[in-house]
Amino acid sequence: MPPDTALPGPRGAAPPLASGFDPRCGSRSSTSSRAGSSDGSPRLRAPGLAARRAARRAVAAAGLAGLALLAGCADTTDARYARTLANYQAAGLMRTDIDPPDAPFGDADLIRDFERIAFHMEFESATSLVSRATAVELVKWRGPIRWKVTGDGVREQDLEAYRDLTARISRLTGLEFQEVGADPDIFILIASGRVRDQFVAQMLRNGGGGRISLIEEWARNDVFPCVGQVGRSKIDGRWKNQATIAIKDELRGVLRLSCIHEELVQTLGLLNDDPDARPSIFNDDQEFALLTRHDEYLLRILYDPRLRAGMTAEEGMPIVREIVAEIGPGPSPAPRATLAPPTPATIRTPTLTQVAPAD
Repeated sequence: MPPDTALPGPRGAAPPLASGFDPRCGSRSSTSSRAGSSDGSPRLRAPGLAARRAARRAVAAAGLAGLALLAGCADTTDARYARTLANYQAAGLMRTDIDPPDAPFGDADLIRDFERIAFHMEFESATSLVSRATAVELVKWRGPIRWKVTGDGVREQDLEAYRDLTARISRLTGLEFQEVGADPDIFILIASGRVRDQFVAQMLRNGGGGRISLIEEWARNDVFPCVGQVGRSKIDGRWKNQATIAIKDELRGVLRLSCIHEELVQTLGLLNDDPDARPSIFNDDQEFALLTRHDEYLLRILYDPRLRAGMTAEEGMPIVREIVAEIGPGPSPAPRATLAPPTPATIRTPTLTQVAPAD
């Protein structure tokens, strides 16, 4: 197989997996070896009216500050995440309903959301953690997609969650998924603090280059419970994708399942988050925890054969409008600016997905 081909800007080849790394060698632990604090400023965004956005951002900032302060105390990472989840749920967030009646959407919403989510990524460049929506060419996969879950934090319910989710995505898109023991296209690590540090060290030894920043930040900072990184290389004129997903073992319940849902689907090509996407997991306000009916539409649009990997928004959006006219739910019920969300403000521990370049 020829080497990965470096691509300019946000495009790039697959992020290297840590060859020789055995994620099972670390001890099972509910406490991260590094309880990092937030010294950056992750996005704190929410849908709805401007005043409500400001209020939600203010409470979000307070929540993040609390998480960062607790990271310096004699407190376990799993306890901090448990409190974060409790705060989310007390605020009416991390909802698990798939098609909520209080969050209607229509064709115009899907068209706008698809353009913002599929034709943009979350960072200003492929190696930067500066949060800024940046235009990107369409990312799509060809099956069969080989996936593997490994790490000292893996539980049987994690495997079942991935099996259920890949089966659901397959029904929506026609993509074929294969669970494998070696040589995966999507490498999924669920790890304790000790194994996170080992994984980062191995990636550094293997020459991860600029791509290591995302995984390193996940390993050492409580603000990032899970991350995803997808890369592309061109082989014999066709795109080849690979992805790495990393999830902290200290996550429990719906917070853990939310990471499973969002990171897998984002690596499949829905790369960005947008503050006006609702009801959706592609929104940093954390109102919805799991893949919604709205998100299923986005997947169906993305994997319509009329859309090709590498298309720009200018090329692809006329086709998207045709697809939505055929499969969409119909006219949008009301302008989104008049539909105030039902939940109060949120705190935020963001998930991140990055399109990685070649070294």
